[in-house]
Amino acid sequence: MPSKITTMLATFLFVSQAKVTEFTANPARTRELIHQTADRLGPDGAADAAVEVAYEYGRHPETAAAHMRACLLAIELANVEIPVPAPRMAVTR
Repeated sequence: MPSKITTMLATFLFVSQAKVTEFTANPARTRELIHQTADRLGPDGAADAAVEVAYEYGRHPETAAAHMRACLLAIELANVEIPVPAPRMAVTR
């Protein structure tokens, strides 16, 4: 089962408007599309992308699942690195 981060990145890729053939064999293009989509959607991008995916599943259920599977696979193959901040040390007085 993919992580929540992988799923969210796949969601951004799903709503990028790119054809599957554009990113499946090109990890660099996959990463580029994720960044472009995140920039386009802005601060509420995760919620907006989830709404778009739900809409597409409702409108085109016969193709949406295959498209999402391709997006998830592309994310896994692209080795997208997510910077995770280091834990903060508590300051005691």
